[in-house]
Amino acid sequence: MRHRRRILISTYVKRLLVLLFLTAGVSPALFASVGTVRQNFLDYYAAAGADRSAPRMADALATLEAQTRDVTAPGFLLADGTWSDIDYKETPSGSWSPWDHFRRLTTMAKAYRTPGQHYYNDETLRMQIEAALGQVPSFYGKTTLPLGNWWFWTLGAPLDLGPTLVLMRGSVSQQIFDDCLATLQVHIGSSPTAKGLVGPTPVGENLVWSCFTHLCLALTRDDAAMLGAVRDALGTACATTAGDGIQIDSSFHQHGPQLYTGGYGGSFAYDVSRLVLLLRNSEFAPAPAALQSFANYVADGIAWSLYGPYFDVSVVGREVARSSTSGINGVAALLQASTFASPRNAEIRSAAAAALQSWRWPLSPELAALAAQTTTTAAWPAGHQHYYTSDYTVHRRPAWFASVKMFSARTKSGENTNGENLLGSRQSDGRFYLVMNGDEYFGNDSWPALDWTRLPGITVEQKADTANDLYGYGTRFLAGGTGDGKNGVSAMELAPINSVLTAKKSWFFFDDTIVFLTNSITSPSPNKVETIINQWPLHGSVTRNGNWLVADNIGYYVYPQSATLNVSTAAHTGTWAALGGSTDTTPRTQTFLTLWLDHGANPTNADAAYAIVPGAPPVFVPPTILANNGNVSAVTNGPTMAIVFWSPRASVAGYSADAAAVVYATSNGRSLTLAAADPTNGTGTFHVTVPGRWLTTDVPATFDGHGTTLTLPRAGGATTRVTLSPPPPRRRAAGK
Repeated sequence: MRHRRRILISTYVKRLLVLLFLTAGVSPALFASVGTVRQNFLDYYAAAGADRSAPRMADALATLEAQTRDVTAPGFLLADGTWSDIDYKETPSGSWSPWDHFRRLTTMAKAYRTPGQHYYNDETLRMQIEAALGQVPSFYGKTTLPLGNWWFWTLGAPLDLGPTLVLMRGSVSQQIFDDCLATLQVHIGSSPTAKGLVGPTPVGENLVWSCFTHLCLALTRDDAAMLGAVRDALGTACATTAGDGIQIDSSFHQHGPQLYTGGYGGSFAYDVSRLVLLLRNSEFAPAPAALQSFANYVADGIAWSLYGPYFDVSVVGREVARSSTSGINGVAALLQASTFASPRNAEIRSAAAAALQSWRWPLSPELAALAAQTTTTAAWPAGHQHYYTSDYTVHRRPAWFASVKMFSARTKSGENTNGENLLGSRQSDGRFYLVMNGDEYFGNDSWPALDWTRLPGITVEQKADTANDLYGYGTRFLAGGTGDGKNGVSAMELAPINSVLTAKKSWFFFDDTIVFLTNSITSPSPNKVETIINQWPLHGSVTRNGNWLVADNIGYYVYPQSATLNVSTAAHTGTWAALGGSTDTTPRTQTFLTLWLDHGANPTNADAAYAIVPGAPPVFVPPTILANNGNVSAVTNGPTMAIVFWSPRASVAGYSADAAAVVYATSNGRSLTLAAADPTNGTGTFHVTVPGRWLTTDVPATFDGHGTTLTLPRAGGATTRVTLSPPPPRRRAAGK
């Protein structure tokens, strides 16, 4: 009879709420929409309608059941509703033991509401949830002093307490429910856009977290006005911004101009797409413009920086120091975003299918339900993109992924927050990231064992504190890139933090070959300077034939030069604790292939040149280097010319520019396509001259008898693409 009484009570409450809504002047449509959102919430977490026998769903249910069994084990979960391993008097810092109290409650509440496993509607579990909720005011009450890290008080705990209360509404003591609801409201405040009890005004991912906690609060109070505020705040979060959040180029910033597409930005994408599902088919659904902006971010930001089951390390920030870091937020975002309409839906669905193929662990029931609906042909994005607001380049092929992470006076090199990322100071110094499967560095011992003074792609001054926790803005403005969507070129003036080294670095992307050029390498110190070609977790053998090396299906070609090539296949050992944010001091060992060029101590205007060729073809013809000096770096490969103009009025092979510029030009024998950008992200215009006479309607163009000069917008670093055609042949006059 217990369940029957609950249904009757629920029906009575609904009737009473109708009267209250009408008395308050709330329209029947809004009231119905509150009910729609609540049902969406319950259906989402219970994976309503999903086939319980489907393999992914069966794994998800078994995992949820096992997790619930673990957290409710006798002697672990005590009779009074506390856990034996939690220090309830601990002050939050980078972690907080009582946070586990809330996270375990969410697991238990989901198990109680999810059919298909042992704990569904289990009375013993319900009583345990009630007892654990009853303990909340004793350590997270309305009058508990919010000492230490604000995030746990205002966001962390509410992110789990909120959904637990929504799921358990009507199934636990009303007094306990009301007490928890009161403390939730005190901590998060009355508006998703305002400060909570402690902490800053929420922006970026913090704003989206605030939207979710206030959605939960609204559903526990049947508050239509608050759901409307959540919808409006979500629309703000989905718009592009110059602050924290989605950037105009579909990268993501948090904590200032700092690349975080796979860290905070991955969580943002997961949380926004979940909120869209919870609010759908109601008066509180986000506006089409917000959904379009968000879909662009998922398609051009999330999908492009996720490869296999992991994000590119360059977009996860300090989360590289966590052994648990994975691409699950990206997978979840793709799955959830694939269910709502947008012009990018086909791309998102294909990327979601590809992500599922590489994901080898159980999903949550709600995601497993969505995975069962994904039947599109799997396809990751392929091509080339430069993210000019973040000084970040991605070059993707179906069989591999590569990226370059730079920084400038416009962007921050990283952060050390909550004691994490203690060795990552060199990660934005032109770090090159290459993976064939996506899991070469993640999910194993590579990150703790890595030599953080020799990150792939960087030119580095070797000294005692080369790998440290110093981060900040750069001092140079030149860092940028351009491309035609398939290939491109990127460049940066390197002036690393906490180093006297300076250099000019450039990357030339030609389908399956990447050429790396560095010049003007100067360091007025007695410390040795190196250019790191790669530091690769080695699994096979290394073969060498002169300047050509192959290992694990990756080819390396070193152009003739004065710097000495060094090759090491040594095992390295380190710990997660050394990276910060972890107490794990277990030694971790990994064998790496490390290739580097030694420029010696106190180099002046030294240079470096090499190519990396994923796939390692049996016959390799290296692209031709036309120039690599302080004025211009240029490489040609077949019909393509890629150029970095470091200084104004520099020229090479008939091309010139009146300002610093990056240019990528390809001829098909009839026309010339050119992509160009200002790597200083300026305003106004600049000029690029190409040899010969050409016509175009894309930009203003003039011919001076030798070359065609194009007037191009600086556009803050965005690429301008121009198609050039030869003039029609002159007709001879009649009779001549």
